[in-house]
This record gives sequence, structure tokens and C-alpha cells, in this order.
Amino acid sequence: MQKIFAGFLFSIGFIFLTVTVSSLAIKNPTPKDRSAAAGGIMIGVPAIAAGTWLVWKEKKKQDDLLEVRQRQLEFNFLTTLQANNGSITPISFAIANQLSLEESKQYLDKKATELNADFEVTEDGGVSYKFYLS
Repeated sequence: MQKIFAGFLFSIGFIFLTVTVSSLAIKNPTPKDRSAAAGGIMIGVPAIAAGTWLVWKEKKKQDDLLEVRQRQLEFNFLTTLQANNGSITPISFAIANQLSLEESKQYLDKKATELNADFEVTEDGGVSYKFYLS
């Protein structure tokens, strides 16, 4: 809903600032043209500013949610490693964190690179990551 309202504010602001520019683009503007330009600025600038603030606020909210999610993943990753003596599979990590299998593999690959983990192939052909706890 905020995105729609922000788009509405941007549209209103753009329309009023367009009126301002067109009113001032006339060779010899009349007092009426100057008044229209002033009104366009008084309505257009605050509308665009409010739309920008709403977009920024929504972006900040999304960034905060992403940061919380990353912290949860990190906590769950470390807790799982500790409980399983450093071993973890993409499937178990995906299930525990409500991730897709691809997202789980990407996360574990990144962590394996950062922490110099080894890979073990299980009997059924799956991959298990072995992190060294020290």
C-alpha cells in the first residue's frame, strides 16, 4: 500500500512541477502564470519529498528484516554445527531454516569457503559439510 501511495505522491509532484516549468517557460509570464508556478512548487516539492520518504522508509524496513534473517541463519548454522560436531547437510539446513535446497547449498558453500570446511559424500550420494570446531 505504501508503494502505491508513494507512486501517487510522485505522480502528483511531477504533474505540479511540470505545471511550474510550463508556466515559467512562457516569454512574458503574467502574474497568474507566476502564481501557478509558485503553487506548483508549493505542492509539487512536498509531494515528491513525501514520496521519497515513503520509499526510503520501506527500503529501510526491508533492509532491517534482511539483517534479522541473516542473524537468525547465522545463529541456526552455528547451533546446528555445535549440536552435530561440525557436520551439516544442505537438506537438514534447508528444513531447519525454511530455505529452498538451492538457497541452503549457496549459504553452506559460502560458509564452507569462509571457514575452510571439507565436503564429504554420503553413501546415498548427498553432500555433507564438515566444519572444524576449534
